[in-house]
Amino acid sequence: MAVLQHLGNQQIDEVIRSAAERQVPATVTVRGQKGWVNLRSRVLDIREGHLWLEFPTSENGSPPHEFSPADKAGVSFKLKHHKHVFTGTVAASDQTQAEDGSPIGVLRVCCPTKMHRLQRRAFIRVDVPDNRVVRASYWSGGCEAEPDPPSALQPIWFGRVSNLSAGGFQVIGDEQALAVLDVGETVGVRIIFGAGGETVYADAQFRHVQQTEGQKLLGFQFVGLAQTTPGREALQLIGSKVAEYQRGADGRPRGR
Repeated sequence: MAVLQHLGNQQIDEVIRSAAERQVPATVTVRGQKGWVNLRSRVLDIREGHLWLEFPTSENGSPPHEFSPADKAGVSFKLKHHKHVFTGTVAASDQTQAEDGSPIGVLRVCCPTKMHRLQRRAFIRVDVPDNRVVRASYWSGGCEAEPDPPSALQPIWFGRVSNLSAGGFQVIGDEQALAVLDVGETVGVRIIFGAGGETVYADAQFRHVQQTEGQKLLGFQFVGLAQTTPGREALQLIGSKVAEYQRGADGRPRGR
């Protein structure tokens, strides 16, 4: 089964109505100066063909993103154990009132005519088996900022991927990268699967560092993959690898 399912018009209408009734949390993905950026939001309502979203804010307190009519923005939210994603067209910024009468900033987005549902299994994080080699190279500033050639001021770091999902990955870290990267920073990443050379090229956000067995594991979250055709193709590849590694893990003899 494909990782990404294309929903029909009736399914889209049902999903949008359910999301608005439950006022589910949402993520709005936009292009920033250094690649894709994830902003926090919430589905508020559907009115006159528009999806009303709580005005998106960043996690790190950065100034609000400036939206203009006709801008494109990725919107994603979880509903019934699935993640739903679509690219929306911004209609306007507005205000509405909360139940207590206080004003709430709103971003109005045209209701989508195309939407994808991501299979839950793709977001299960799996360890890369010992007999598989998955390598990553990564650099500050997103895909478009890849150094060519790299230098002391604009380095590229390398590492072996230890686990993977459609949401992100962990890599055995480079101490030099830890001295430079801040949590929440956008990086560009290239992940290469084995000798076959199948490759994922994406933006990601540095999320955390974990110390284990004398190694530092850097955790990254993919950003913007569902918003472009190459990104969706990358998601399909990642999903197939996750399924492959899951099958390998399920087939291991007990006790290992």
